[in-house]
Amino acid sequence: MLPFDQRPGHIWLDGTLVEWPQARLHVLTHGLHYASSVFEGVRVYAGAPFLLGAHLDRLRSSARILDFDLAHSRQELYDATTDVVAKAGIEAGYVRINAWRGSEVIQTAAPHTSVHTSVAAWELPAGYYAPEDALEGGIGLCTGRYRRPSPDSAPVKSKAAGNYMIGTITKNEALRAGFDDAMLLDGDGNIAEATGAHLFFTRAGTLHTPDTRSTIDGITRDCVLRIAEHLGIPCVVGDLAPDFVRQADGAFLCGTACEVLPVNRIDDHPYDLTGNAVIAAVVSAYRDLTAGSGPLTVPDAWAP
Repeated sequence: MLPFDQRPGHIWLDGTLVEWPQARLHVLTHGLHYASSVFEGVRVYAGAPFLLGAHLDRLRSSARILDFDLAHSRQELYDATTDVVAKAGIEAGYVRINAWRGSEVIQTAAPHTSVHTSVAAWELPAGYYAPEDALEGGIGLCTGRYRRPSPDSAPVKSKAAGNYMIGTITKNEALRAGFDDAMLLDGDGNIAEATGAHLFFTRAGTLHTPDTRSTIDGITRDCVLRIAEHLGIPCVVGDLAPDFVRQADGAFLCGTACEVLPVNRIDDHPYDLTGNAVIAAVVSAYRDLTAGSGPLTVPDAWAP
């Protein structure tokens, strides 16, 4: 795969389209040294960023949690994103929007730094997030050694770069151990999420998922909850102890990048994906939702 700093095309940087390799920042940028950086990932379906307004709303909220404001309005970022996707001719792809503090100071406190923003988009190759056969065969998770911090220990509601350090380390360890991803517990020892996606379980026709007090509020997770309500699938949201892994008869991840992705095992406990009607129904409904071809729609209430 071509490195991301060497790709052709254009990136929107602080209000201007620049050649992809020229979209650079200084090594003494505050966002690099102190993790004062937030981001959003947005999927593109049929040439249109999916639920872009919702993602931009969360981006602004994430920045405010880290004590800075975006330098551009929602309308500017909305237009910038759709322009970048259109200019690149992307039909099915991914958008990454970043905002970070600049390089005026290198110290912990930085109340008066500039704020920078970038928008980049690219086609998603097969197998980008998981093996190409993962939708049929599922992926394997192991329990990670680090826990998601409690909401009084870290800004867990911000989609901040620093909050993903745990995910990076843990997923690297999972891959080396022969798994595809990891399941993270929260500070109380209950199931929280995967390294970059929310986690759902099935048991006797009912969905079960952890609450989000230690994680961001997932946009795809919200879509799955709406799908379940539309299809009449009961869903229980609450604390799930680790032993629920063995009580469940199925599991799946959901997120912007992975969409809805079945899980075939967690640690040494396998799941039989054949005949799990709940997972099959959610996968099918989510495909219809993103394609705009089903009866269910999720209004992008934040769109300009």
